[in-house]
Amino acid sequence: MDDPTSRPVGPPADDPDDAQDAGGGHDTGHDPGDPMAYVPPPPTPPTGTARRLLLVAGAIISVEALGLIALAVAEARVITPGRVGLGVSTAFFLGAFGVMLLAALNRLLKGHSWARGFLVFSQLIQLLLSYNFRGDVWWIPTGLAAAAVVALACLLSRPVTRALGSSSGM
Repeated sequence: MDDPTSRPVGPPADDPDDAQDAGGGHDTGHDPGDPMAYVPPPPTPPTGTARRLLLVAGAIISVEALGLIALAVAEARVITPGRVGLGVSTAFFLGAFGVMLLAALNRLLKGHSWARGFLVFSQLIQLLLSYNFRGDVWWIPTGLAAAAVVALACLLSRPVTRALGSSSGM
């Protein structure tokens, strides 16, 4: 008795009439059954209310990022021979973090939902840092906290979640 699971699937290889693949005879250069060959479509940038909310959050995050880059430059300018390691590492960290914020913001505005997680995390850190500055001049912690709360409200709003969720399969 012939076992149906042991038979080859598809046309026999030696039949010239059926030699074309199932894709209509067009060779796509990859095996359609190979999961590594799948290339997902590019994300769709958010529109409407979601886009406006992301632009508000983006304006806030851009100011934060540029502030970090300015602090990095200021730190690099005051490095003394006694604190080279600390000065260089602090300047590098502040500059790199500012650049990463701008890069994540760029990706988010193009519809890449993964970038929102990094930006939300950065705003939560800023909110906690604002609490640390509460003993200083009143407007520093207030400004940091207000910026973080507004950015978080925009990033976590329902229209933004819907717009980014549709492209990421959530």
